[in-house]
Amino acid sequence: MIRLIAILIFFGVFFWLANLGILSWHRDWPLILVFFGLLPLFLYFTRKHRHRNVIRDLEQGRITAAQAEEQLKKK
Repeated sequence: MIRLIAILIFFGVFFWLANLGILSWHRDWPLILVFFGLLPLFLYFTRKHRHRNVIRDLEQGRITAAQAEEQLKKK
């Protein structure tokens, strides 16, 4: 879901800037490739950070094992 939202925001901003004459599809198409290349990396690191926080909370006794398991199952 986050990926879809990020893609829609990117295209919205891209076309808005293209209408203002700041960006051009023919000149700036590599930006789209870079964006779609960086998006999976961003999602990977945010997921990894979330897992690290869940494990830390479990070790510190803030959440139970069942709660940790439930949080780790979320996408």
